[in-house]
Amino acid sequence: MLVQQARGVQESSNREIVEKSTREEPARVDAYGLSDREVQVLHAIADGLNNKEIAEKLFLSEGTVKNYISSIYSKMDVRDRIQASKKAYEEGLL
Repeated sequence: MLVQQARGVQESSNREIVEKSTREEPARVDAYGLSDREVQVLHAIADGLNNKEIAEKLFLSEGTVKNYISSIYSKMDVRDRIQASKKAYEEGLL
């Protein structure tokens, strides 16, 4: 009986954790299918960092940063940093 009660408590705790984590996640983060790293780069763009500064901050090469930025532009359907930042702010990504 105690084992059944413990299982019931554990199952309800697990359900609460899952429900809480799904409620707290921003609804728009994956709206464009951005990876975690792309979101980090997008935050850096919004902070006004240039490619070299982003590379240093995230321990990437400048070429990799350029690839991430290109991917962000494509996924968000924007042309430049200003549009990407503006769209991200307007849609609650940042």
